[in-house]
Amino acid sequence: MAAIRVQVRKDGSIALPRNVLEALGADVGSYLAVTVEEDRAVLCKTTFDPFAEAQKKPDPDAFEKILRRQREGLDQAERDFMQRLKEPPPEVRPEDRPEFWD
Repeated sequence: MAAIRVQVRKDGSIALPRNVLEALGADVGSYLAVTVEEDRAVLCKTTFDPFAEAQKKPDPDAFEKILRRQREGLDQAERDFMQRLKEPPPEVRPEDRPEFWD
């Protein structure tokens, strides 16, 4: 795959193009490991194991904190979803209907 240029945002994040994510086999919710080798950043698809993460940390409550963060993320996603349900649906144009093109 040829080199693809992406721009670093103010918050330090970058958006990876869809074809890069597909090549990595990554999707929404996937984890990527980032390593720096001299002047290169290397991305590899990885898995997230909360048990292994808890063992790495000297904090005895690390596992509970990881689970709490995940629960908070799910709760926030549910609140966002419920809020979007309250919004009016988008306007449907005639060309959005399949029979328009028949």
